[in-house]
Amino acid sequence: MGEGSLGELGVVHTWGSGPEVVFLSNPLADPVGWSAGVRDDLLGLGYSVTTFEHRPEALDWCSAVTCVEQLLAQRTEPVALVGWSQGAALAQEVTLASGAAVGCAILLATYGRQNEIDRILQRCWDRLATPGGDLDNLRLAMALLTSFPPDSLADDDFVAHMGLVQSQWAGRPDPAKRLRASTFIATYQDRLSALSGVRTPCLVMGFQLDTDTFAARAREVAGVIPGAKHMELEGLSHAAPLSDPKRVWPPVIDFLRSHHPPG
Repeated sequence: MGEGSLGELGVVHTWGSGPEVVFLSNPLADPVGWSAGVRDDLLGLGYSVTTFEHRPEALDWCSAVTCVEQLLAQRTEPVALVGWSQGAALAQEVTLASGAAVGCAILLATYGRQNEIDRILQRCWDRLATPGGDLDNLRLAMALLTSFPPDSLADDDFVAHMGLVQSQWAGRPDPAKRLRASTFIATYQDRLSALSGVRTPCLVMGFQLDTDTFAARAREVAGVIPGAKHMELEGLSHAAPLSDPKRVWPPVIDFLRSHHPPG
């Protein structure tokens, strides 16, 4: 693992040297883990890689944005931001707020508003976050159904494996991290109009079978950010950066090389 540090802003891990690529995510999704599928490739191209788990004192989305802004204020050169899901929502807001501090942004499975199905899902996740071993199978079912495409769910070996590693994948969440993640969502309601002010090059990538943040919401974000490049990968679901890295990361690398070239 790269050099790690815990400071006032959160948890930072760094690898390599060169133009910096910063990975952001939901506090429940460790960016060290899900960036692993592309990290060696980026380091080989001459980038430095940073993962950041934000931990501001307040829990609303604006505080999370300020936290990342403070991290970027310590840099002397623009960075590229890569965000997944809630991390993508965070990345787009940091891009809007920070201007020249962000050279480009890659937004995976992003959204600019909450929709009705998400409100229902969040109520379910809140209920499942309460203590009780009897909820383990329900947590696993929710995680599988919102993260993976039907072909994966029909694969007995895959589902059996996910059941065996439930504690890492869909176990009872850390209460503090769950509260931070859910409060971000509860306070981040409709930002599509504001996102039209983004002037930084952005790649917006949606996943056709995403039943968590939904490809339609990524299309909404791409539609309001001027000049955004939009891609929708067929047959993939919400956890595509983990389940299908060979399809997700090559276009991300191409975009980085065009808009945030290595030294």
